[in-house]
Amino acid sequence: MNVLRRAVCLAGLALLNVAALAGPRPFSATPHLADYDAELRRPDGRVDVDAMVRRLTELHVTSYYWLVWHAATDWEDLKLFLPKAAQAHLEVWVYLVPPSEGPPHRYPASEPFKMDYPRWGEEIARLSLQYPNLAGWVIDDFYANHQLFTPAYTRQMRARAKAINPRLDFRPLMYFPEITGQFAGDYHEGIDGVVVAYPQDREEITDARAVLNGEAVAQPRELSCPWNTPTHVRDYVSAGTSARVVSAQHARLRFQERDDFIAATAGYHYKQLLVNDEVVWEADVAGGAYGWQEVAVDASPALRELSRVAVVFRLIDKKGVGNFGVRWRLKDLRAEGLDLAATLDQPEQWRVEKQGPFEAGFGPHLGKSRQQFQIPFVVMTAASADEFKGRHGEPASPGRIAEWLRMCLGAWRDGQCDGVVTYCLDKSSPSEVFPLMKQLFGEFSR
Repeated sequence: MNVLRRAVCLAGLALLNVAALAGPRPFSATPHLADYDAELRRPDGRVDVDAMVRRLTELHVTSYYWLVWHAATDWEDLKLFLPKAAQAHLEVWVYLVPPSEGPPHRYPASEPFKMDYPRWGEEIARLSLQYPNLAGWVIDDFYANHQLFTPAYTRQMRARAKAINPRLDFRPLMYFPEITGQFAGDYHEGIDGVVVAYPQDREEITDARAVLNGEAVAQPRELSCPWNTPTHVRDYVSAGTSARVVSAQHARLRFQERDDFIAATAGYHYKQLLVNDEVVWEADVAGGAYGWQEVAVDASPALRELSRVAVVFRLIDKKGVGNFGVRWRLKDLRAEGLDLAATLDQPEQWRVEKQGPFEAGFGPHLGKSRQQFQIPFVVMTAASADEFKGRHGEPASPGRIAEWLRMCLGAWRDGQCDGVVTYCLDKSSPSEVFPLMKQLFGEFSR
């Protein structure tokens, strides 16, 4: 009886395998825990597909993002990798470079179809009919190249792929500062989701979810200037609330703030705190440090024996910019001698004023769905020391890199994102980071 039952089961599995090869079927890696790039290669420069499958299986991931860029043979090696990945129950996503990472910028293009992205969509779709574990495709640095990838072009590009395989997904690679209400509104009809890179903290993931679900036009508790957008002198955005003066002699304001620009370009964007229209604190966005900064301000000189005052955060340009985006985030506002009408935990109760293209994550629109859409998103976190240092500062130690992955996996576990992918994890045997990531992926995949 046991022998007969085993024979029936094996026959059923064989029929399922034949059906899988006969045509497209849903292939959804659940959970979506992924790794990207840093492929292992043989001495002849070709990808070592057997070693890749073995290490990805050890890592406990369910998906791999296959970058077509490092060698002209990457597309052909993908065809060797796909059937072996399927045997290991690995989902695969093709990852392409945009025009800014190809000729004539001293870089190679993705071969063989270079920057013909509609053709790429068609060819990837055809390949996915043969290998159903090929689930979708991603284009790097998508929004920085939106002069080409307009909403109309993106819809056309995706449509040509879906005409061949409707189940093939397209997801652009974005960065958290680029996740705005304008992006979500413009592109949600032309994409199946997004991959969003390098969160600074858990709150940034939660806020991105709100924007991608149409709940906000900007990240809550944030004032920002978008990239690729010109401004003029005195353009600004502000968020204010009223406050009752309790003690004019002992009025203090404390808050935490940080912006995402640490380079040395100065004299353009300024962060300000105003009390009763008087600037009581100001800082250039240039320079600074990673992480939240504590600010303490004596507000007493600005009160002038008034019983009520306005407390206003403002991001203002003292020089116009052509392409200089910045995000200024605020939290944990505390007051002494002032009774605030709203805290930073109530951004929907703050009044917004602006001039120019700035955006505000404040105002009554927060928490109200403005669009009827829901865009899934996967969080990408840096797993290489160089990239981690550039995004999060020192120390770029294995332990700190693992700490960021744990944060992202926690957000996924709690439903704040739809998956997690590690960027350029060293998969060689001497890697100090790999064992830590393996442990975390194993822990969260159970």
